[in-house]
Amino acid sequence: MFRLPDPVAGVRFREYRGEIDFPGLVAAYNGARMADGVSGIDTLEEFTNQYRHLTNCDLDRDLLIAEIDRGIVGYARVTWWVEEATSDRVLVAVFWLLPEARGSGVAERMLGWAEERLAEIAAEHPHAGRQFLTAYVDEGEEERERILAVAGYQRTQQYAEMTRPLSDPIPDRPLPDGLEIRPVTRAEGRAIWEADDRAFRDHHGYALQTETDYERWTKHENADPALWKVAFAGAVIAGQVLNYVNPVENATFGRNWGWTESISVQREWRNRGVAKALITESMRMFREMGMEHVALGVHTTNPNGAFPLYESLGYRVTATSYELRKPFGGQHPERN
Repeated sequence: MFRLPDPVAGVRFREYRGEIDFPGLVAAYNGARMADGVSGIDTLEEFTNQYRHLTNCDLDRDLLIAEIDRGIVGYARVTWWVEEATSDRVLVAVFWLLPEARGSGVAERMLGWAEERLAEIAAEHPHAGRQFLTAYVDEGEEERERILAVAGYQRTQQYAEMTRPLSDPIPDRPLPDGLEIRPVTRAEGRAIWEADDRAFRDHHGYALQTETDYERWTKHENADPALWKVAFAGAVIAGQVLNYVNPVENATFGRNWGWTESISVQREWRNRGVAKALITESMRMFREMGMEHVALGVHTTNPNGAFPLYESLGYRVTATSYELRKPFGGQHPERN
């Protein structure tokens, strides 16, 4: 049975009522992030795509909405996955709140609801390995991190947004012998997605992907195969950079950025300059398109050396974010 927290400070809580809630949810998400100085926002189209293709999340049971008479002011959602590399189960609590509803215990009640729901999920789906309650915060989300810290969450991993001006010289980094960059189309999407999935299986937090994940990926509103740089060894994908432009964010924040994202290289081709060649080719393409910066997100302690590789190409950290964990069931989080 869905348990609603008691109202607090004029804010009441309710269950999800269907996709009619999506405009209010995305407005609360964007408003909360912009109030904290976080530059990443969602469109209704992309939010809808994500929420139609969630895994391990039943919106009727796993979403709590906070509202006042004028509408939605925040929400909490839970999900979970099992990390492939460690067999740890990650129990994730997400919550967002507009400034007008902060500071009166609303966020604390949303987090409390999320933890209770995650405990129910853990009981419904027994797991033999370690389990961690987990949340993510971006630089600037000070109140959210404070609430999590009081509840016992500690930073365990760091991520960074990195950017590079395209006015700086772009180095020449050729592909190794035996590889070539070829144009791709949406018809090759399955092979590209599967190659990206294989490449990330040794990364922190990776969970086995599902057909639902693939469907969400195919419908990403900014996906444009004409911008992708894919290196082939014959008919086999060796590496890729799935570049994109986010026109809504560019217009909202007054910038011209191109994103060099989903950078992956198959294990047999690593440490041979494939990523550098694909990234620099992407930089030249974006400069010709009139972009002023390239950007990417990275796990700063990625075991495959991604962070120093990007630094060597001129990327610099412009924002940071963190994974926070709390032991579930008497365990202790790892720190690094």
